[in-house]
Amino acid sequence: MLRRVPMYLWLIALVAGGSSLSAQTKAPAATGKAAPAPATKAAAAAVSAADAAPYLGTWQIPLETPTGRLVATLVVKVEAGKVVAGVSAPQFPERKITDITKAGQVLTLKSSMNYSGPLTSYSGPVRMIMTLTPKGPDMAAWLDFNESGFQIGGTAKKKS
Repeated sequence: MLRRVPMYLWLIALVAGGSSLSAQTKAPAATGKAAPAPATKAAAAAVSAADAAPYLGTWQIPLETPTGRLVATLVVKVEAGKVVAGVSAPQFPERKITDITKAGQVLTLKSSMNYSGPLTSYSGPVRMIMTLTPKGPDMAAWLDFNESGFQIGGTAKKKS
């Protein structure tokens, strides 16, 4: 059912959704043992203010959606010693993100919400995972919704 919801509705749910839910994790395998981390990826850890320095600031992320272009604004900053972020678009209010980790050079921002709105008959959980990877002075930005293959990407450029 989730695959039938158009991408633009996921983007709207991202920035217009309700309060954040705590991060969700996948259940361990039936044996009761946790699945091992992939050998090719570094383990993600909560990001410190010092580690987040290259990502701090205001970023503009143009995204091409099935219904047209959407320019999201991502603000990454330090509040009370903790790295936090907010994502918004001109027509949508900022959505705060506090689940932020870093593995190698990849910064990962996660947000969960329940969506129930007038734009679609879908009602239920929406989980967004955004990754930022340095690309010269810019960042490659990828968004995945409900870890179901709904992905959209763009190049984040730092706003002066």
